[in-house]
Amino acid sequence: MQKQVASSNATSVLAPVIMFFILFGTWQIAAVGFDIPRWILPNPVSIIETMFVSFGEFAPHIGISVVTIVCGFLVAVPIGILLAALITNFKMIDTTLSPFVIFLVITPLITLVPLLMIWFGFGIEVKMLAVVIQSFPIVMMNSATGFNNVENIRLELMKSLCASRWQTFTMAILPSALPNVFTGIKLASIFATIAAVTSELIGGNIGIGSQIIKYSQYMQTEKAFACIFFTAIIGTTFYGLINLVERKIVRWKI
Repeated sequence: MQKQVASSNATSVLAPVIMFFILFGTWQIAAVGFDIPRWILPNPVSIIETMFVSFGEFAPHIGISVVTIVCGFLVAVPIGILLAALITNFKMIDTTLSPFVIFLVITPLITLVPLLMIWFGFGIEVKMLAVVIQSFPIVMMNSATGFNNVENIRLELMKSLCASRWQTFTMAILPSALPNVFTGIKLASIFATIAAVTSELIGGNIGIGSQIIKYSQYMQTEKAFACIFFTAIIGTTFYGLINLVERKIVRWKI
């Protein structure tokens, strides 16, 4: 059994690594073999070299983007879980809030950010607000799904013990719904990264997204790709950390 688990874990790590090298190897061979100008499509080796050589230039903007993502995310997650708890316990709140949450989900963030910047300026706070707006509905909807699908036997047990609504929620509903809650949190980490970089692309001169625009305008394609790679690293790392937390907390699911 342990060998099967170890083999499965090794496969889950090796498979994406092998695919990574295949894709980047193909890209490298095509870019060099067809002699594509670097300002059109730089090869991966030159991009990675740029990431290291010019890291000091990128670092402040990476830091700002990470702060934006993390702060917005830390606000969005409790809001999403709280709203999920409210709409699953109070029908009136569900009827009142659900249409507005759906509106936020289906409305492209890129259409809202310019308005947010008109109202609140171009500071980092607006980017954090964009992260919150983009992330909390995902947490809310997934958490609500989990809260609504708790086994009746658990609820009946709490009722037989004369548990309060709060005790029922914390001791039966929330633990049972943790897989759904973490699914929402992991998805929110992806949306948080997208929201932060998108808002930086639209306005401002700080953050990794703003640098993608700047370097693209000046035909510094290697640096633009380097910023894109850094964005992918930030998002992947963030998602991976949350996945590790889930494995520690929701052991019975794994």
